[in-house]
Amino acid sequence: MIKTGNIFLTKYFVFVYFLLFSWIAFAGLQVTATVDRTEAGIGDSFTLVVSVQSSEEVDVSEPRVPNLDGFDLVNTWNSSSTSSKLVQGANGMQFDTIRRQDFNYMLSPKKAGKISIPAFEVVVAGKPQFTKPIVMTISTQGSGAAKVPRGRGQVNPGGGAGNFFDDMDDAEEMFNQLLQRRGMNVPNAQQRAPINPNEAFFIQVEVDKNEVFEGEQIVANWYLYTRGNLLSLDRLKFPDLKGFWKEIIEEVPALNFTQEVINGVPYRKALLASHALFPIKSGTAVIDEYKVKASAQLPTGPMGSFGFGQAYTYTRSSERVKIKVNPLPTEGKPGDFSGAVGQFDVNAFVEGEKFPAHQPLSLKVRFEGSGNAKLIELPPLNLPNTVELFDTKSESKFFKNGKSYKEFEVLIVPRQEGSLTIPKFSVSMFDPVTRKYVTKTTEPIQLTISPGQKGAGQDQRMENAKNQVKVEKALALPVLIMKLDQPPIKMPLVTWVVVFLLVAGILVWHARKEFQFGLKQKSLKVELVKRMKRMRALNDKKDWRAVATESTNLIYYILGHISSAGGMNLDKILDSAPPSIRRELGEEIKKMVELFQVMSFAPEAAVGKYKEQKEIDSNLEKVQSVLEKAIVLSEDKEKN
Repeated sequence: MIKTGNIFLTKYFVFVYFLLFSWIAFAGLQVTATVDRTEAGIGDSFTLVVSVQSSEEVDVSEPRVPNLDGFDLVNTWNSSSTSSKLVQGANGMQFDTIRRQDFNYMLSPKKAGKISIPAFEVVVAGKPQFTKPIVMTISTQGSGAAKVPRGRGQVNPGGGAGNFFDDMDDAEEMFNQLLQRRGMNVPNAQQRAPINPNEAFFIQVEVDKNEVFEGEQIVANWYLYTRGNLLSLDRLKFPDLKGFWKEIIEEVPALNFTQEVINGVPYRKALLASHALFPIKSGTAVIDEYKVKASAQLPTGPMGSFGFGQAYTYTRSSERVKIKVNPLPTEGKPGDFSGAVGQFDVNAFVEGEKFPAHQPLSLKVRFEGSGNAKLIELPPLNLPNTVELFDTKSESKFFKNGKSYKEFEVLIVPRQEGSLTIPKFSVSMFDPVTRKYVTKTTEPIQLTISPGQKGAGQDQRMENAKNQVKVEKALALPVLIMKLDQPPIKMPLVTWVVVFLLVAGILVWHARKEFQFGLKQKSLKVELVKRMKRMRALNDKKDWRAVATESTNLIYYILGHISSAGGMNLDKILDSAPPSIRRELGEEIKKMVELFQVMSFAPEAAVGKYKEQKEIDSNLEKVQSVLEKAIVLSEDKEKN
């Protein structure tokens, strides 16, 4: 038995390690360290960049800086980027996405000679990765400005890798085009872009309006136009869209081209992205550039018609678009206006007409139309005294046609039998088309409440659901017992149970020893306390938008580690989390994330009381309580 158990355990851990290393290989992981030059003098400065590059989202810890004997650490900063490259896949041209995180260190030499910079350690997806050492040649005299080798990006201490050579390429391209216009020769002309209007490709942004009110919807579409065949495409920069609440209408995974003629020149046109934008404050907002680098093969030359035309590779950006954002008018502004801007219909309904007393029924309130429905808050319902408000939850969605909806489900408990009238209620919003405030009113709802058993409410239903889970677990046990009733070896049932428990205990002990179960939860608790302290400090400074952003990031960080599901898709993360977290905390977590998103991006008028320090303190307490409970529930799952 011992020999068989050891073989089984060995195979078990080999299989687990195989899965882990296969996943890392699948993520296309690369961890490197580079410098902008390998020769410098005392008093000079140079930049070392530790880069983590992967095709999948992975958790990356701050690198552990080695002993930098012989160097002073002058400055540090971090940056991240995502690029998508068009490649030929099994189903045609598809985007291959690369995610990169850079950790930048500005160093200054203190002594001359050949000095080695040791390897940096970076923990990626829970596994340590090491860079290669770098040998620097340091002279006694400083050489002044740093020399940047051709082909490498110069790092900008202002934050992230700069676009030094991209800017130089653009400047050089403009100079070469000027030479072409003057009939002069251009070096390496075959690598340059053609002159307008016959350039190989360009990026164009189209917006449906240039002047809006605060919170009014703008639809922005980015298109790629090309005259020939697109060989490759890198998405170098997505628009930052600062000053806007953004809803993604479409970000295409593969390009679908249509034909379009511009000034008599035939082009192939493809949508890159479509976003619905909502400016969060009055003034001038800027839709920044969408930047790509592509290779396009033009149908020029004697063999162009046969698909062997000249290929051009260069970088292009869409133009920046300024949007004039007018403040919402104060004249005629209703007292119950909460910041909703758009054209929405509102309906209140109950599915059914007759319900028993003392049991919850669902009242649904739905807003639907053009605009950002996510910003709409549930208005006061003015329910009668015979009705108890039990719980409220909501869901919202943005559609590709530019419309959105938000639906509130209000659980109410009628406490008195007889006729029940849910009164009409009203909600005010600003219509940017008519430039006026409008008030929408629902119809009253008539219900009949029959006698019911008091106490048979939602709490009892939840208790019944928990009991049902226990019953299902209990029903699963006899399956094992039935298999043990007739074992291949004649042994008493008690002996089989003891053997089973012994093997299970050995597996748990080895797994805990190998994977260090429990350490992850301990580190999560430490990180939770650290970040909560930082958020409370931001609240003391009244920086409520930063508190909201940090709170959202913290929720995704903790849940992402618990569920081992990265990204910013909350539903996906919760689906991967232990069932106890989804069941007990899922709805509360969704409400908190929705609140913090509103605080991060909504106009200040729509945020209302939520930006007050006392309100934020209360919400931070809820965040800490919920996340602490989530960590405890994940510990319970690990122990089980």
